[in-house]
Amino acid sequence: MANSEYEYVKREFEFDRRLPASNWIVVRIDGCHFHRFSKIHAFEKPNDENALRLMNACATSMLEKFPDIVFAYGVSDEYSFVFREETEFYQRRESKILSICVSYFTSVYGMKWKDFFPNKDLREPPYFDGRVVCYPNMKTIHDYLAWRQVDCHINNHYNTCFWMLVKSGKTEKEAQQTLKGTFSEDKNELLSQQFQVNYEDEPAMFRKGSSVYRDKVETKVKTDDYGNPIKRIRLAITVSNLDIIGPEFWGKHQYILQEGKYRYEYVKKFDDIRRLPCCNWIVVRISACQFDKFSLIHSFDKPNDETALSLMNASASLMMEQFPDIIFGYGFSNEYSFVFQENTELYQRNERLILSSCSSWFTSFYMMKWKEYFPSKELVQPPKFEAEVLCYPKPKIVCDYLSWRQAECHNRNQYNTCFWMLVKSGEDENKANEILKGTLSKDKNELLFQRFQMNYNNEPAMFRKGSCTYRQKCKWLQVKVSEDVVRDGWDVAVTHVDMGPDFWRKHIYIFDK
Repeated sequence: MANSEYEYVKREFEFDRRLPASNWIVVRIDGCHFHRFSKIHAFEKPNDENALRLMNACATSMLEKFPDIVFAYGVSDEYSFVFREETEFYQRRESKILSICVSYFTSVYGMKWKDFFPNKDLREPPYFDGRVVCYPNMKTIHDYLAWRQVDCHINNHYNTCFWMLVKSGKTEKEAQQTLKGTFSEDKNELLSQQFQVNYEDEPAMFRKGSSVYRDKVETKVKTDDYGNPIKRIRLAITVSNLDIIGPEFWGKHQYILQEGKYRYEYVKKFDDIRRLPCCNWIVVRISACQFDKFSLIHSFDKPNDETALSLMNASASLMMEQFPDIIFGYGFSNEYSFVFQENTELYQRNERLILSSCSSWFTSFYMMKWKEYFPSKELVQPPKFEAEVLCYPKPKIVCDYLSWRQAECHNRNQYNTCFWMLVKSGEDENKANEILKGTLSKDKNELLFQRFQMNYNNEPAMFRKGSCTYRQKCKWLQVKVSEDVVRDGWDVAVTHVDMGPDFWRKHIYIFDK
């Protein structure tokens, strides 16, 4: 990357959007198209206890993974995570915080599915979108959580009545008409009179949602000389289904959040939406987090694991099928960049929804395809991906961005090839780094040839050039437009070629509106 003519695409177009200091950060994660997802997987209505417990397990894993999360509240397919006010998690970079949280949550959801649904296969990948909201003081955080719990009560109260009516024989339209304009007391009376149900007897998890936090518990740490247990107060992650609107909970847990008594409706004003500028090509770059550790745990080949790269390519191909507005993808190692067409209106160009949905979908595809590519390897650690969104005003700059990434692919792979050949020949890693320090490309080629009789240019193109993913015409795939018109269809292709001028001249249709 150093002194590359393409480096300006980073310097002039990539910005670190950092969240304001001295603000509490809330990441709210929502299931996308979960009505469809719950129907496909036959979730019970109005509440599926196993599905809710799976969400709680994911939230618990989030608190275990990210110590800066001090409180989480969830209901249905939604979870809110509160980060401590002074957090410096990823230097408060919004795209990093949002994408990693959504990706990790999605990953854990997929890994824990069988724990809660042992007799149900995961028939389609779950995915979540998310948003990051900053609140300036404690009272707004308290009000935010009160707002979400009130919303839980209102929705669950309605849904309980609605599904009782449907199960009693009414159509969904008739049930909606019956409940139209009813108040809380009307719904309580309906449940009592028609179904002999006292709403207050329904499980607290359904009525109040779930709170996840670190609770103070007395734990035995050792035994004294006389065999008596010595106990200490420790913090342990707890899931409870309690009222968090009133003062009782917060009075007992002042170390989490301070008590506040304020209106909660106005918190929505903090939830601003950032839309990406129109007439710009959108690039979403997704990168695996802590991939050195992940690849070590799963014994990936060094310097390149062809199967792991093929899994990334398969996930990218599925991304292009899922998002028709993606016109091109380029990936190498543990990253993939996706170019959206200039006039895309995906999520009305809402940056947060594009960012979180892409990272979540990619994570889900990676998880679901794992067994296909690694049938003999268990996925022992959930992968997680971070993402960022970039905007470029001209196709020329997009092409330069892609050339920059391909130059980075070459530089990294050439270095890693030399490094691992040296290590495998008996040099320790520090010595290998020292040998390669300050070497140029020609020096590395000469080292490979002289010491290992290896011609770098004969290495697989996927390693040296990365992978390009795009649509191309397929003669065998035909689409019937009308009785008289049949057109060639388009298929997703994965190639390993130079993205120079010749490539773009042959594929001019990629940027064609």
